[in-house]
Amino acid sequence: GLQDYDRAADSLEDYLELEPEGEFAADAEDFLDLIDDDDAMFETTGLRGDDDYEDNAVNHFARSLLASGEANYAVEELEHRLSQAPESMKIREQLAIAYFVANRRDEAKKLANELLAEDQTNVLANSTLALAEIEDGNRVSAIARLDEMSKIRALAPEELHSIAVLQLDLERFEDAEKTLTQMMHLMPYDENVLHKLAYAKFMQGDAEAAKALYQKLLRIDPHDTVAKYYLNQSKHTDTAGKRANAKWIIPYQVPFSEAFRRLNHLNRMLALPHDELNRAWSNDVSFRDMLVWAISLSDLRVKRSMLSLVFTFADENAQHILRDFLLRTDQPDELKRAVFGMLKHLGAREPYMAHLNGRWIKGRVNLLELDYKLPASYEGVVQIMMQYMLGNCREECTSEAAHIFQRYIDSLNKKFPRISAAQEISFAAALEYLGRLSCGETVTQDEIGEVYRVTKSRLRNAIVKLEPFVAPPKGTE
Repeated sequence: GLQDYDRAADSLEDYLELEPEGEFAADAEDFLDLIDDDDAMFETTGLRGDDDYEDNAVNHFARSLLASGEANYAVEELEHRLSQAPESMKIREQLAIAYFVANRRDEAKKLANELLAEDQTNVLANSTLALAEIEDGNRVSAIARLDEMSKIRALAPEELHSIAVLQLDLERFEDAEKTLTQMMHLMPYDENVLHKLAYAKFMQGDAEAAKALYQKLLRIDPHDTVAKYYLNQSKHTDTAGKRANAKWIIPYQVPFSEAFRRLNHLNRMLALPHDELNRAWSNDVSFRDMLVWAISLSDLRVKRSMLSLVFTFADENAQHILRDFLLRTDQPDELKRAVFGMLKHLGAREPYMAHLNGRWIKGRVNLLELDYKLPASYEGVVQIMMQYMLGNCREECTSEAAHIFQRYIDSLNKKFPRISAAQEISFAAALEYLGRLSCGETVTQDEIGEVYRVTKSRLRNAIVKLEPFVAPPKGTE
């Protein structure tokens, strides 16, 4: 359902290994057969070959980032993928939207026009230009584009979503309701779809229908403070059907005034004496929910400070919130790597499930078996290696890379030569290269160098230093 087919296959295989005669074993085998059948997958998903699957994964990740306000991060991911696949239409479409959301309007328009030069009916390119026209006050042109797009049949979910956003922006709430109802059949639990549908219904005066949709969101996640906010707004039936309403916005976020009120409330709570703050954390569910909401904001400084605060409480609730953060598809990898360290410090049981590098992974922090503390730079090698390898290759390859590094460290007899920040990266890159070769994967030094962005000479020097510590193939002396 999340279109992460590699992880779906891994999870299905895990299930069959644990419960070979389980209730859903036959269904699991059917899904695995489907995933293994290239023709069937193409017919079902429209994807064929590694490039299509990689484009799909990156686009899915980028859309999650855009939904959470991480536009610059989404642009970075899409630009990196475009450097690998410069002709990919799917990546260019999503990048045009990301440029627009990131306020890089000229780049958005340029890319959208390039796409339209190839196909005048391209929905995402037309949507990007229509949004720009609305912003420029040219609603007539935007409406004309929307009318043309609305004639197209058999649209993909992302195309339907773009049209729905335009319909809401242009206050075509009845049309938006039809589009979003169609989307809800495809994505019945998507919070963005449910919220936009509720928005369309409320703006037409149907407060009860809006209320029912937010109640559905709260059944999915009882701690969702955004759904609670809009459920409360839905009860103000006197404002239903009134188009201009500052208490409602189209993105699934609370409006600025409510966000400001919440942050002020959190600041007052954080000023409490230590004992009172601990009591609030232990006893006040709404306070914990508010902290989780603050972690979801797009400001990295707020995220980092709220995660650090949660970490200081060091109890089961803290572990639960930190683990949940690792699972969020719309949060930056940089902070997830910090959360791995927090969970390790709290003694949380491994492995940690996480969405990292756009993929679902089972991650372990204790990759090395040492009875002494490593210098920070050597710990940095492990953390960088974990960042890149987890989710990008098999877990046994990560373990093999760690074993190579362990043997290298053991050879130093606790006399650690100084390594620079650049060497940390080249060591991590060399370990991935050697680890993947050791576990039977095919990979080149050029590929690894591109991913880690290290020069050929630095990578080669690191490989020469670490290669003697690769375990010999089984069956040899």
